[in-house]
Amino acid sequence: MRHLVISTVMAVLALGVLTSCATAEERAARAAEQAKKVTAALNDRHYVIAIDRMIPMRGASKNVSYGYSVEVRNDSLISYLPYFGQAYNVPYGGGKGLNFSAPISSYQEFQKKSDRRSIEIGLTNEEDTYVYMIDVFDNGSASVHVTARQRESISYSGNMEFKK
Repeated sequence: MRHLVISTVMAVLALGVLTSCATAEERAARAAEQAKKVTAALNDRHYVIAIDRMIPMRGASKNVSYGYSVEVRNDSLISYLPYFGQAYNVPYGGGKGLNFSAPISSYQEFQKKSDRRSIEIGLTNEEDTYVYMIDVFDNGSASVHVTARQRESISYSGNMEFKK
């Protein structure tokens, strides 16, 4: 009886391992599908990068809560980002910071490596002039580096979001 229980448990465990492990081909197919989604979103200039970490120039990096993002919609950038750093010349009360929507004045895309594309976005609003450098990898992970004239630079990391 004991051997029957042990062999049944072993069979169930083996079946679980076999069904939970993806083959190399399945992983490669999923990676290729993800890369296609990333490429399509970048080519359409319509994508959202959900931010999960901010990396200020001074001080420690910090995890951020859900909801912060950078969105590119054709000829506009919608920035909803936390800011931590030194501001040189800003309106009373701190101004908008990195929470605004503005038309894109320049957009350049470069293929840095086979699995990474870099986008440089220039824009101006009533408070400042910004350059957003965005690196997007084929797996959807991304980094965003923001440079402004009136504020210290800051970086973020996150992932590209896809509509289901």
